[in-house]
Amino acid sequence: MTIKVGLIGCGGITKRHVDGWNAIASRAEIVAISDISEATAKVRAAQIGKPVKYYKDYHELLQDKAIDAVDISLPHFLHRESIVAAAEAGKHLLSEKPLCLDLEEAAAIADAVKKNGVTMMAMHNQLFMPSIQQAKLMLLNGDLGKIFLVNSYDCGASRGTLSPDKSRWGKAQAWGHQGTWRADPAKMGGGELIDTGYHPTYRLLFLAGQMPTEVAAMLGSYRLGIQGEDTASVLLKFPDGVTGKIFSSWAMSAPSMRALRFQIVGEKGELWGELDKLYYQPIGFQSPAVIEYPGWHIERTAHAAIEHFVSAIEGGFEPLPSVHEATDALRVVLAGYQSVAEKRIVTL
Repeated sequence: MTIKVGLIGCGGITKRHVDGWNAIASRAEIVAISDISEATAKVRAAQIGKPVKYYKDYHELLQDKAIDAVDISLPHFLHRESIVAAAEAGKHLLSEKPLCLDLEEAAAIADAVKKNGVTMMAMHNQLFMPSIQQAKLMLLNGDLGKIFLVNSYDCGASRGTLSPDKSRWGKAQAWGHQGTWRADPAKMGGGELIDTGYHPTYRLLFLAGQMPTEVAAMLGSYRLGIQGEDTASVLLKFPDGVTGKIFSSWAMSAPSMRALRFQIVGEKGELWGELDKLYYQPIGFQSPAVIEYPGWHIERTAHAAIEHFVSAIEGGFEPLPSVHEATDALRVVLAGYQSVAEKRIVTL
C-alpha cells in the first residue's frame, strides 16, 4: 500500500523533503499540501510534479481522510499546536526540529502521540550521516573501549563581497533571516542554540547513548548583530564520567580545516567524522584509517530520514528519533539556556 502524505508548510526547507518523498514514490506519495502563502505552495507543487490538493489552512488538510501521514515544516512556535492536531487527527507524522519550545509542550506532544497510537518521528536528519551511523556501530561493538570524551559540532560561516556602501565596512554582516519569524526569540525559542545547535545536540546524545547529569553553557553574538546568540558552547557531564561538548555557530567555522561534525576519544583510540568521511585512529597508530562516502551531502540525510520514517510506519517499529529522544535533545538545549541565565551548572 502506498502511504498518502500531506505536506504542512512549503517553505525553503521542504525542497529537500519533497526530493526525499519523490525518491520513494512507489512507497509513499504527497497528495496534498498546505501553506498560508499560495505562491509558496505553487512552487512546491511544481516540484512535486503532479496534481495535489491545496489547503490554505492545515487543519482542513488534517481532516482529509485519504491522508495517512503528514510532514510538518512550520516555524518553531507552531510545532506543538500542529503536531498535537495531527496526532489527534490520527495521522502519522514527521516534524522538523526542534520538537517544540518547552518541556510542557513536549509533554503535551508525547501524550497526544501515545493516546492516538500514531507514529511520530522528529526530523533529526543528521543522525543518518553515514559517518554517524558507522561511528555508532563501532561504539556499540566496543572498538574504542571505555569512552572518555564526545564532542559534537555544527558551524557555518559565510563572507559576502565588499559592500559598495563604505558606511557598512567593518560592521556586522547582515543576517539572512532579518524580518522573518526567526528574528523573534519568542517565536524561535531562543537563538542559534535551539535552531542549528539542535543538530549537534541530538548527534551527541545519539553517540553518547545516555543523558548528561550536568550542563553548563556560554553564548555569544559575534558577527550577525541579531537578537539572541549566533554562537553556543555547551559542556556536558554524563553519569559514567564521560564529558562532552556541543559547539555550534552561525558566525564561525568548526575547529578544523574541513567541517568537523563529531569527535570521540576512548581508551583504545579516537574517532572523528565529517559529513562524508570517518576517521579511525587506534592508540599507537601514526595516521588514521579513513572511510569515504562519496556523493553524500546534507540533502541526502533528509532523504534517508524520510525513508526511515516510511519504514517505521510499514514495519510498526519506533523510529530512530522518537518523541522521547527529541524531548531529550530539547531538555539539554533548555538546560543550556538556563545555565546562561542563572550563571551556574544545571543538574538534570
